[in-house]
Amino acid sequence: MLASPGVKLKPTIVLLPGLGADQRLFQPQQAAMPDLLIPSWPVPQPQDSLPAYAARLADAIPNSDCLYLGGSSFGGMVALELAALLRPKGVILIGSCTSPGGIAPWARYMRIVAATLPVASFHLHRWSLPLVLPKCGQLTAEQRDLFWRMASVTPASFLKWGVEAILSWRPTPLKVPVHHIHGSQDRLMPLRLVRPDRVVPGGGHFLTLTHPHEVTTFLAETVSRGSEDERCPVRFPAPG
Repeated sequence: MLASPGVKLKPTIVLLPGLGADQRLFQPQQAAMPDLLIPSWPVPQPQDSLPAYAARLADAIPNSDCLYLGGSSFGGMVALELAALLRPKGVILIGSCTSPGGIAPWARYMRIVAATLPVASFHLHRWSLPLVLPKCGQLTAEQRDLFWRMASVTPASFLKWGVEAILSWRPTPLKVPVHHIHGSQDRLMPLRLVRPDRVVPGGGHFLTLTHPHEVTTFLAETVSRGSEDERCPVRFPAPG
C-alpha cells in the first residue's frame, strides 16, 4: 500500500546471513541499527533452486514501500532473488556476488563433490576448522568461536542443499539498484571476480565481524542516499 503524500515512511532493512551462519553474524550491525530485521531460514525442499527458495522466504519479509534487502555471501544471493519478487528500493551485498562466476574456481568444483556426497558428510567437526577458516580471512579467537557456534548448529542437510543451490544458481534478471561492499582479501569470492562499489582493504569473507564499522557505515550511507528527496528519510546513529 502506498503512503499518502507527505507521509514519511521508515525504511525497512532486512539482512540475510551466509550459509552456515545465523543472526549472530550481524551482531555489530544490529547494535547500531536496532530495527534491523534478520529472518530465520525456512527449511528448503530438496529440489529447491535459489529462486524457489527465495519465494518460500518471501512471506517472512514485511510489506514496505521503503524496503532494502541485503545479505552476506549466500544471504546476498537469496536477497537478489527476493528482490526480483518484492522490488525493494535496493539490494545490499556484503561479501557476496551476483552470479556463480564470482565464486573462486576451486570452490565451484565443489558442485560435483557436493552432489555425490551423502548428507552425513556435511556434518561439521571442530577439527576441520583449521582447514576451513583460512579461506575466510583473519579472525580473532572470539570470532572463530562464533563461527563454530553458528556452523555447528546448522543442519547438514541445509549445508548440502545450499552448496548445490549456490553452484547451480541461474540468477533472475533484476531491475533494482545493487550496492556491494567487499573485502580485498576475500578468498572465497575473490575481488578480481566481482565488481563492488566499495572495497575494504584487508577484509576477508566475514566482513560484518572483522570490519563492522565499514559495513555499518556502508549500510547507513546506502540507505540514506536512496532515501534522499524520497518519502522514507532515515537517521542512523554514527557507527562506533
